Amino acid sequence: MANLSFGEWLQRRRGAEGWTQKQLAQKINCSISTLRKLESEERRPSVQVVERLAVIFSIPQNEHKSFLRFARGDWQAFSNEETTDAPWHISHAAPASNLPASLSSFVGRKKEQVEILNLLTKSRLVTLAGVGGIGKTRISLQIGNQLLRQYPNGVWFVALESLSDPTLLPQTVASVFDIREAPNRPVLEILINMLREKTILLILDNCEHLLDACAQLITALLTNCPNLKILSTSREILNMEGEATYYLPSLSIPEDHASLEKTTEYASIQLFAQRAASARSSFMMTKENAQTVLEICRRMDGIPLGIELAAAHINILGTKEILKQLNESFSLPSTDSRIILPRHQTMRASLNWSWGLLTASEQVFLRRLSVFAGGWTLESAQVVCEGNALNWVSALLKKSLVMVHRKTGDQTRYRFHEIVHQYMRERLLESGEEENIRTRHLQYFLQLSEQAETALRGPTQVEWMLRLNDEHYNIRVALEWAKRNDVEAGLYLSGRLHRFWESFDVREGARWLSGFLQAPGSKSYPLARAKALCAQAWIMFWAQEFDQAYVDGQESLDLYRACGDKIGEIDALFALGVTDLKAPTEKVIELYNQALILSKSIGDPWRQAYALAHLGGYKNIPSQLEEAAALFEKIGDLEASSENMLHLVMRNMLNGNLEAAEKWLDKVVRVSHNLNNKMLETNILQHYGCIASIKGDYKRARDDFHKSLEIAQALGNRMVSLWSSVRLGYVALQDGNLKEAYDIFAKTAQEFQKDVSETGVVFTLEGMAGLKILVDKHERAACLIGWADMMRQKNNDPRPFIEQADVDQIFAACRANIDEVAFSEAYDDGKKMTLDEAVAYALQER
Repeated sequence: MANLSFGEWLQRRRGAEGWTQKQLAQKINCSISTLRKLESEERRPSVQVVERLAVIFSIPQNEHKSFLRFARGDWQAFSNEETTDAPWHISHAAPASNLPASLSSFVGRKKEQVEILNLLTKSRLVTLAGVGGIGKTRISLQIGNQLLRQYPNGVWFVALESLSDPTLLPQTVASVFDIREAPNRPVLEILINMLREKTILLILDNCEHLLDACAQLITALLTNCPNLKILSTSREILNMEGEATYYLPSLSIPEDHASLEKTTEYASIQLFAQRAASARSSFMMTKENAQTVLEICRRMDGIPLGIELAAAHINILGTKEILKQLNESFSLPSTDSRIILPRHQTMRASLNWSWGLLTASEQVFLRRLSVFAGGWTLESAQVVCEGNALNWVSALLKKSLVMVHRKTGDQTRYRFHEIVHQYMRERLLESGEEENIRTRHLQYFLQLSEQAETALRGPTQVEWMLRLNDEHYNIRVALEWAKRNDVEAGLYLSGRLHRFWESFDVREGARWLSGFLQAPGSKSYPLARAKALCAQAWIMFWAQEFDQAYVDGQESLDLYRACGDKIGEIDALFALGVTDLKAPTEKVIELYNQALILSKSIGDPWRQAYALAHLGGYKNIPSQLEEAAALFEKIGDLEASSENMLHLVMRNMLNGNLEAAEKWLDKVVRVSHNLNNKMLETNILQHYGCIASIKGDYKRARDDFHKSLEIAQALGNRMVSLWSSVRLGYVALQDGNLKEAYDIFAKTAQEFQKDVSETGVVFTLEGMAGLKILVDKHERAACLIGWADMMRQKNNDPRPFIEQADVDQIFAACRANIDEVAFSEAYDDGKKMTLDEAVAYALQER
């Protein structure tokens, strides 16, 4: 405790309460500038301020004297016994952060760290600039770790090296905080709202290829988030107002012929010595090699990456041989030498030299690896690049040309330093192999998607979903190449991944599918087109574009039947069964019956289970739902089993059997706890929210529906978003928050109306009718219920028991407050309204 200053204590206690400096300043009746000075130890608090803080932070009365001495700077006078058990002593819990752990020691840069830290105390935006390989990322992480305790809401690192599309920058930053774009609400707006009251340091790494996008994003964030600071790294400054720039110098290099003791005091020499010892444990700095090492570091101009690349070869070359190789590979074309900075020449020379030390086979393998984005596995490298991937990757790891990215399950992923990646991309382009390698890359991920489509329905679905998430950059690269060169492959690849799109980002899936389906030549590949259409039908369904979903499903079915593909035909029947919302129940049941018969004829248990699940739902046969759930569980598709059991939850709940509903819901949680499926999580939360609402636990219900809404918006799932919203309206109504209920119902009704979702509008306006009762608008309530009854009868959508009980109360309230004639007239008027007229009528007055 003696080492913890009062300023740090105050800052951390404020952060623990989630208060901004402005909020705490108001509570203790001082200015924001005064509070800043207290937290930075520039000023001591008055006795009155200390007394207010003691009250706010619940310091016991008998400890106020000790607390005052601590706050006033007298803490050193205390004995250990007096301080150890103080209840206002804060433990050093690890703060929130995603900073990656360093795999090697950090060398030197003490002066630079002090200067950068000083800049961050004065400026909200600091850019570390310098040539590639200079160590910008490493020092930014070092700074971030030093500042963890000063940012109560964390220090967060965003790597931009693999991002090529500037439009995805806000989404990339938001993903660090597990937020994504929501319908009709840009991801930037959500990100700003999340950061607005937070005290955070955000590190944006490798901004040079996204300068305009970064400048726009940073401006928006800093303008709207007063407690946010940003540390960016870039080869080129952002050139923004308020930007403090720090050009990171090379590591220090000793003068010629310095003594061994003096030489080893310099950071560049220390780095070489440490990395060389890692490559060959017997390496030591000696009087004999000191001057040579100095020359190597000078040839590298003190650039850390260049020094590391050189040191990595100490296991196969002596220091003099390394220097000789560097001297021989240090030339650049004369036409470029006048315009390329010396440090750029040095870095390129180091890469040229490293390239020259590789065997011809290693060179081929390395440049081919550059086709990957966001990393690769040994398996993918083996297939795409050919050759002995394990041996070559191991060799390249030792030479610091590739690095271990991370391990996911049983698979290790590898990646380049970005500057090496760019260099190798140039080599690939020069080789004339790009078209062939990118085609091989596409074919690999096309085959992977075929495996994934099946695996996502079986016992390895968790591992495969993680794998697809890891490969999403490569999937994008493959789809981009397919868009330019192979429409058929693009149709298959985007279509097979529809289950991935649902749990990753519905909007992105929709963009790829739409692009390939509209591409010239798409109709020349009927089977591939059928696959993509079937996937798009589902995506459009979740987007509530029901007419398009039905058209896609029907065309998919026609194509599959024309091609004689029974499995595809079943899948298209499933899509039609879900998307044909205007069909009578009998027709939908017939679609699923056809699917069940076909599934049995080809011996496909998964599709049999799927057909049974939907038949059980439409025909109200719980035994079929239970049979389907058990079959899914036996097959190993815990996701489908869970979704099917949720139908049982809803059916029991709406029939008033809460005990059975909770029993099934608890089983869903047990079965699905390892899936990490966001779509399924939204549905589970909705069901928990509904049960809580019925029980009158409105706080729990509101929390569950809000969480469901946030996740659905992040996934781009408009349907689940709207249903979570309307249920929040019902909770507000039940809890007596009439204004909140009206605002939610009004907005949601219009959104359902926009989508022509008759079921959604009916459910929303039934809630609005309940609201009209509470504000003594009984004739309006009767009119809205009349319209709802008419729509339910037209759509063969009978009201469940528990919802009918609510409507019966509306009827009773109407008849108790208006005469039978007025009630009947209003009810009959409602039955004559169109959907648009009903929405307008509901919103006419509050």
